[in-house]
Amino acid sequence: MHRERALRGIVHRSASTSNVLTIEAASLAIKHGRGYRVDTDGLIPCDPERLRSVSTEPLVGIDGYPRGWVAVTRAATTFSWTTAVLADIGTLLPASAIVAIDMPIGLLSEGERDCDCDILARTELPGATARVFMTPPRRVLELGLTAPNDEVQRLSVELMGKGVSRQALGLATRVLALDAFLDGARGRTVVEAHPEISFARMGSGRPLASKKTAAGVGQRIGVLRTWLPHVDAVLAEAPADVPVDDALDALACLWTAERWRSGTATTLPPGARRPPFVAV
Repeated sequence: MHRERALRGIVHRSASTSNVLTIEAASLAIKHGRGYRVDTDGLIPCDPERLRSVSTEPLVGIDGYPRGWVAVTRAATTFSWTTAVLADIGTLLPASAIVAIDMPIGLLSEGERDCDCDILARTELPGATARVFMTPPRRVLELGLTAPNDEVQRLSVELMGKGVSRQALGLATRVLALDAFLDGARGRTVVEAHPEISFARMGSGRPLASKKTAAGVGQRIGVLRTWLPHVDAVLAEAPADVPVDDALDALACLWTAERWRSGTATTLPPGARRPPFVAV
């Protein structure tokens, strides 16, 4: 079971940047204000026998946002939000937790991750494949931080047979910061997630409208509510500087982390247990 690979303990939270909301408080507000019922046992999609066996490691969902990283943590019946600058990604990855993050894990020396997960991830989003960026090799990302674009493109063609997109290079600092931390921090349970795929799986199986539109935000809150009935109250506690789409993506990653802990998650490619893979 996935949970047997995780270490136990408590979630590290920075007191200065964490906002905490308990299910009990949210339950009262939502029950009387919106008519929803909070049933924490119903949040894990598995049969009763499996539910009794699920362990209690804290769960963390992480997404990037303009100032760095935003994480939402669930420890027992408590939800908390934490932010960190790019270089401090390690503060959001406690050894005691099961973490799902919207960032590539498992960089290759050459070639794209086509056969491993990125191409398969695109097949999950018909009509919206551009939402999955192809991850270039480590050397291309490293060069992209300092070298002129033409030099980066030449190396990309040499290693991948084609150039690299600006979007992929734009993620270089984040990808390499996470890669460096994980390389020196063995024993943690951190999986790569893709919020767009998670949202599709939560809903009808089809991609939702763009997260930059009102319709897309509404659709994401709607599908999250099928898993987390008090999502409105949880979102209300998100840090003020975090855009709504990044907070929603962090919650989608939290959904994936919970599925990983319960053993109900799937992977792209199927059955993968070593990076690179995408957990859903």
